[in-house]
Amino acid sequence: TASVSRNPIGLDEQFQLTFTFTGNLSSFTPPPLNDFMVLSGPNQSNSIQIINGSYSQSISYSYILQPKKQGTFKIGAGTANSGGKSFQSNPISISVTASSNRNQQQQNQNNISSGSVFIRVSLDKRNVYKGEAVVATFKLYTNVQVVNYSITKMPSFTGFWSQDVEMPKQMTLYNENYNGTPYQVGEIKKVVLYPQQTGTLTIDQMIGECIARVKVNRNRSNNPFDIFNDPFFSDPFFGSGGVREVAYSIKSDPVKITVNELPSGAPIGFNGAVGDFSMESIVDREKLKTNDALNVRVKISGNGNLKLIETPFKDIPQEFESYDPKVNDAISTTARGSSGTKTFEHLLIPRVPGDFEIAPIRFHYFNPEKKEYITLTSPSFKISVEKGKGDHSPATAGNTKADFKIIGRDIKFIKPLSGSLTLNNVGISGTWLHYPLSLLPIAMMIGMAFWKRKQLALRADVASYKSKTANSMAIKRMKLAHSFLEKKDLKSFYEETGKAIWSYLSDKLQIPVSELNKEYVVEQLHQSGVSDETSKMIQQLISDCEYARFAGANEQTDPSAIYDQTIKTITDADKEMAS
Repeated sequence: TASVSRNPIGLDEQFQLTFTFTGNLSSFTPPPLNDFMVLSGPNQSNSIQIINGSYSQSISYSYILQPKKQGTFKIGAGTANSGGKSFQSNPISISVTASSNRNQQQQNQNNISSGSVFIRVSLDKRNVYKGEAVVATFKLYTNVQVVNYSITKMPSFTGFWSQDVEMPKQMTLYNENYNGTPYQVGEIKKVVLYPQQTGTLTIDQMIGECIARVKVNRNRSNNPFDIFNDPFFSDPFFGSGGVREVAYSIKSDPVKITVNELPSGAPIGFNGAVGDFSMESIVDREKLKTNDALNVRVKISGNGNLKLIETPFKDIPQEFESYDPKVNDAISTTARGSSGTKTFEHLLIPRVPGDFEIAPIRFHYFNPEKKEYITLTSPSFKISVEKGKGDHSPATAGNTKADFKIIGRDIKFIKPLSGSLTLNNVGISGTWLHYPLSLLPIAMMIGMAFWKRKQLALRADVASYKSKTANSMAIKRMKLAHSFLEKKDLKSFYEETGKAIWSYLSDKLQIPVSELNKEYVVEQLHQSGVSDETSKMIQQLISDCEYARFAGANEQTDPSAIYDQTIKTITDADKEMAS
């Protein structure tokens, strides 16, 4: 037999589907559940009953499901094999209505409350300077048995630059006493935040769902012979239904952080580095010839916002041609913040001979522990440049640094030639081609000016430009997602698909990604003329991708179908907003 915990059901609610077989079961095959999200299951339980000496056994398979959309859906028959025979359960028709708020009723019915299981944000500090690292840890607290959980909305970290700390694949639980109550605690996410603006910043909510196993209270009979109402027999092994699995919404409370402006008196050249650092600078040679390469390497080491640090090497002699530095990072992010090294390699090419000096390199940073600015200074480097072979540049004793200010940046000096020049009279002057060819450069210049003005006008409105190219950019992302799908790298596939949807919505609706959430997106899509059906499909695809990323894809989910549906939905939304 097949049964459900309730029917009809709201779009945002979960229900339990149970298949029960009485007898000795050899195998069981569930029906397709493509119209529902499988939050948990199959969960197997056995039941034994002994009544008047008669023994019977039954086996149950249960699933926690949530509908994907409104409507009426049919759950087909499950198939069981026993003793060489095949048995089928009864099909069930499920009616899915609009969303409803039954969370409070569920708390009372399932003996679970917001104090039983919740998410809490733990910060290592709440009052910091701009750019100072804050470690935020999102923890799951529970004093009931949680068999599964998923995160449906991650915090956006508006106002922060963030770095995720790598978490173990398997959550480890430990005991913690919080507000006088003992809990089992597991860490969901850990991130290092660097505030980029001052004032009071808020870490918004992390929202999710969990499947909790709770005890069901039963009314005890006054019959002294009714021994099966004894709490001993409340274990599901005895078929009394003493525990059940229920779905419950979990979330964290918003957390505020006070961010102070850095103290006044910052040295000239300070570029926002905050932490505790050291600096090392070297040149790979001190003697070379013109047009040879010289490498100046600057390495910053320590703890802090290393990723955001810019090169401190600015004062480059004018007689040297310079290139953008090559940057190498060796930075690790742990629970104590970001630490490691950041190396800048500057390639310089001297174009004239002589003796030069590379001035000391100065790196300024703010140390939040000492609450002061610190300047690190390297030694100066004396560089001797000889004239290279084949270099015909004039190097007279009267030349000064000012003389080479312009010509010193050329790849080579102009090479003087001996002999005289003669005029070649062969040409088109006086022919019929002379006049149209003379006007051709002017026409080309006018055409180029018109084209450039049009491009500048188009790109001047960046938001409009992104909106117009949102669909094509999303399709490009989906091509990358498809490459992950072909490699069967499902985690990267769902992550890239989710990014494609969010990036499309951000560009098309002209809303920063950090400010997007499902509720706001629905409102903006409606105002932009997108149909309810397309809007709901966008929400569903986002939920499918997030669930697959953080809880793992279940067997009922077809990633190829997700890929095809994502491209179709983005295309439909683009057409509806354009009409």
